[in-house]
Amino acid sequence: MRSTRAILIAAFALLSWTAARANERGVVIRAGDLLAEPFIDAAKLGPLSSNQPITIIERRGGWLSVEVGGRRGWVRMLNVRLEAAAGPAANTAAMRTGSTGRTVATGVKGLDEVDIRNASIDREQLAKLGELSVSPADARQEALQDNLKESKVDYLKPGKVK
Repeated sequence: MRSTRAILIAAFALLSWTAARANERGVVIRAGDLLAEPFIDAAKLGPLSSNQPITIIERRGGWLSVEVGGRRGWVRMLNVRLEAAAGPAANTAAMRTGSTGRTVATGVKGLDEVDIRNASIDREQLAKLGELSVSPADARQEALQDNLKESKVDYLKPGKVK
């Protein structure tokens, strides 16, 4: 229960933090497509070439809403490298994977230790999350309607490593 609460708090802190980091500049590091929505199977708005500059408008999970060449769309976060910001406090390692010697999860990519320590809970968003919950009976009923089958997954025993 505590770990679930900690994950939720971290997620909401990340959501609050991302708005403050909007409108950053970046560069596409892997050619791909500009998508209409933050989904792998979304409609393609056009190609993105390697080394193409972009402006980051919003972050959502592992996706970035970007503006490029007068068009707005979505691109996977792992396909982008932030440009170095001006000033001594710039976090030039933000969103780089592998080049900094650090391993980071996409959900906290671009956050440094200070950002995480200074994160705070957005209680309004936490309350909204509580409104989205459903009862186990309602979830089972919805799953049955969609022909999904329930599977039981046992917890790992303490001390065991996979």
